Amino acid sequence: MKITELSVFRPIAMGMVILFMLIIGAVSVRNTPVDLFPDLTFPVAAVTVTYEGASPEEVEKLLSQPIENIMGTIPNVESVSSVSRTGGALIIVSYDWGTDMDFAALKMREQLDAVREQLPNDVPQPRVLRFNPNDLPIVRLGIQAPEGDLVAAKKLVENEIKPVLDSIDGVASVTIEGGSEKVVNVSVDPAALNDFGITIDQLRQILAGENVTLPSGEISDKGLKYPLRVVGEFDSITSLKQLPIPTKSGVVALEQLVEIEETTVNADQISYLNGEPSIGISILKQSGENTVTVANSVEKKLNELSLTEDVKVKMIFNQAKFIKQSIKAVLINMIIGSLLAAGILYLFLRNIRSTLIVGFSIPISVMTAFIFMYFSGQTLNLLTLGGLALGVGMIVDNSIVILESIYRLREKGVPLKEAAITGTKEVGGAVIASTLTTVVVFLPIIFVDGLAAQLFKPLALSVTYALAASLITALIIVPLLSSNLMTRKHKTVTQKGKFLNLRYVYFLRKALRYPKRVILGTLVLLLISLSAIPFIGTEFLPAQDQSYVNIEVELPPGSATDTTYRTTEIINERLDDIEEIDLYYVTIGGSNDFSIQAGSNSNTAMYSILLKPISDREQSDVQVAEAIRTKVGKIEDAEISVQASDSGFSESPVSLEVSGPDLGTLETISENIKEEISKVDGIREIDSNYEIGNPQLEIQVDRTKASSFGLTSVQVSQAVENATNGRVATVFNRSGDQVEVRVQVDPAKLENVEDLENLQIESPTGELVTLKSIAEIKQGTGPSQINRTDRLREIRVTASILDRDLGNVIDDVKKQLKENVSLPSGYEISFGGQNQQMKDAFFKLTGALALAIVLIYMVMAGQFESYFYPFIIMFSIPLTAIGILLGLLVTRQPFGVGSLVGILILTGIIVNNAIVLVDYINQLKQRGLSTPRAIVKAGEARLRPIMMTALTTILGLIPLIIGIGEGTEIQQPMAIVIVFGLLFGTVISLIFIPVIYNQFDRIKEKRRLKKAESEDMPKI
Repeated sequence: MKITELSVFRPIAMGMVILFMLIIGAVSVRNTPVDLFPDLTFPVAAVTVTYEGASPEEVEKLLSQPIENIMGTIPNVESVSSVSRTGGALIIVSYDWGTDMDFAALKMREQLDAVREQLPNDVPQPRVLRFNPNDLPIVRLGIQAPEGDLVAAKKLVENEIKPVLDSIDGVASVTIEGGSEKVVNVSVDPAALNDFGITIDQLRQILAGENVTLPSGEISDKGLKYPLRVVGEFDSITSLKQLPIPTKSGVVALEQLVEIEETTVNADQISYLNGEPSIGISILKQSGENTVTVANSVEKKLNELSLTEDVKVKMIFNQAKFIKQSIKAVLINMIIGSLLAAGILYLFLRNIRSTLIVGFSIPISVMTAFIFMYFSGQTLNLLTLGGLALGVGMIVDNSIVILESIYRLREKGVPLKEAAITGTKEVGGAVIASTLTTVVVFLPIIFVDGLAAQLFKPLALSVTYALAASLITALIIVPLLSSNLMTRKHKTVTQKGKFLNLRYVYFLRKALRYPKRVILGTLVLLLISLSAIPFIGTEFLPAQDQSYVNIEVELPPGSATDTTYRTTEIINERLDDIEEIDLYYVTIGGSNDFSIQAGSNSNTAMYSILLKPISDREQSDVQVAEAIRTKVGKIEDAEISVQASDSGFSESPVSLEVSGPDLGTLETISENIKEEISKVDGIREIDSNYEIGNPQLEIQVDRTKASSFGLTSVQVSQAVENATNGRVATVFNRSGDQVEVRVQVDPAKLENVEDLENLQIESPTGELVTLKSIAEIKQGTGPSQINRTDRLREIRVTASILDRDLGNVIDDVKKQLKENVSLPSGYEISFGGQNQQMKDAFFKLTGALALAIVLIYMVMAGQFESYFYPFIIMFSIPLTAIGILLGLLVTRQPFGVGSLVGILILTGIIVNNAIVLVDYINQLKQRGLSTPRAIVKAGEARLRPIMMTALTTILGLIPLIIGIGEGTEIQQPMAIVIVFGLLFGTVISLIFIPVIYNQFDRIKEKRRLKKAESEDMPKI
């Protein structure tokens, strides 16, 4: 290997190469974006379309169905679902993973243009929306009002805080939630106003016409031009009250005609922080920006603001905090793992210089990996750094094998430089092959799509980069440092080392003597381990403790904001008893951003609960959520859902879709399902997407009577709306603030249905008509929404789980439904959610694993130039199942996507030891040794490097198994699989592979002799 000779004979030049790699690596780390997870592109887009006044049935027929049909013709569409509600529809289009969503959105707009003629003429142009996880807030703030004054607080946020946050680099938008604004209410008694011969509309026109400042031309005087302005704006409430109004009784001040009151009006949402009135702020980052950098800038700007002491700014949610804690935990685990690996090296080598040589390869390999990550556009996140943490033990494997080879030659008295070059050449081919087998297992992931692939491809890349860097380090830096730092005199092998070798050689010789016992014993162990499968559950992805809990509160439809607020007060009292809660922020009302319904949902409340750090509490977020669920679960008329460990990209653990033609039948079936699955152990938070309609008053206009007064249904509707909600007549400025002047019927005149019936409506002729004389008012229930998936009506029932694995819960749910729920003809139940995601990921990753095994065999066949020896080495792969199943059983870890990725990595690692062993057996056989003698001698020589590489990998992953710090949950299953699989696989394969090699070699030799005898026999 010329590059090895170059590194040994040109140490200064190679030293500069090492320094260059460290510098560029440090610059790459500094400039690589930091995020919680890799950039995710969800193949989902939606169409929103409104149709004012239309019922769900009409919306379904006129909007949803035509759009669904045309969307289904677009290439790569996986499914089309819709939600039809009063006044509009939401059509969600799901594509195959890997679809170019920019092109897909463009194609959707083209198809909408084609279907436009089929939609009603008065329907606005449908809009196409993209779902992007980056559109979720990275920071949420709660601003507590000084002395509870929400008007002053909102003014402070709008004038002082929001402009500062908007100016921060990387901030996309700043949204204000809640708060109050000043408004002037002009309350009118239509009958009293009629006595003065003036109508409400005329009053609005007068207010709008008087509150103006208009340019009125210009005039010249004494050679100068003066622009003219008529100034008539209101400057105070007093000037408004004293506004002269012409009536049939003469000019009268406005305050004599109406009641004028300056008051406050709440926004669509009202918010409370720890029970005190507050205003919320949500901050979104620009696409591609560094989450941590943007969030840190926000925090810095907030600290620089000169706010009074009575204004309290609380951080409700800061994604950067969890990112920094998680990445810090992963880095600490890497450092601890590196130190443990270095300790193992010293334990075997008993030489501090040799230990430092290999130990130095860790930071160089990691820094080189960072260079690859930067130029390939990766981010520093939980999975890429987790990949490096997984690989920290593997990074030193190549260096250990080469160093041990050099070390062994030095013990024999070979000169330093010659030992460095010869030792590297002796094992260089095996090292390259073992690295390729580990790297090649990740190649099939390229062909895998879905959420699991998007998450784990960056992890695979980071491990690949680390291993590629470790190969470069092993072939260049280890010979370089060995030839300059390794002592010329070496200690002999320690007594412990001799004892280990002697015991291994003893067992190996015995195994070669009794091969059937070894093979049979190994098979028995494998069968025993396979019997543990029913006791190991399954999951999609492990839950992550982000110190954050959400509560959703829903009261009966139509509940007023005050009623919802009183319910939150009860919840607040119960939350105060839970010590793990740091703060809680509740929002009452508001509308969903992804909803086609406008207005405020006054019957709902959303809690964002920030828990104390993990180190300051004994319970996990899931346990805290269960404690909250127990305390707030039984509140009258309130449906309360508590969620923790929400990663934001996985669906509900349990999700059942009931589909069929009739909505009433679907509702009955879904209620039966909810009742039955509630009996399954571990099921929590059962809910469905079926919504009961809101109570409402229907005003049925008698067109004949209305037309006799010159009124249309639209005019009646506008008159009722103006009376109940009021209408802004004008706005006046006061001290830089804009205050609306809202004219409405006196609320005291509209307290009940009877008052509404007696509401007077002005006809085009100026005549006042009571509402009941032209319309009939009926009380009823508004229609519910209609959900459809792939052109079939459906209701989705969802639930979360507690203290049980997903697979067993789903099995119990299926059994319960099969025994107790019967379906009419034309109706069916299908399972989705995390169960569907899990099955999809298992199927695709299992295929990737099978392909990886084939690729490993191909790499080894090319290395050995043989079909025979790679086949023997492949026997080491199934042996890992013994350790894998035992590890999952002992740690009570369900088998999930992380475990499957761990098996993929382990498959590439476990064959490395067998490669090193078989390669040396072949070398010894070429030197004339018999097969049994070559096996024993190779086993004795390769035991130390095999044990060292296995133990460094195992100990390097111990911190991840323990789960030290935040954010390690997603790497923990991978670490468990690799550690237990490698531990048992290495111990067993050290005996089993030599036995298999010897047996197959005997068979091969017998066939060769038989063939030779047949050739030597005389022909008749």
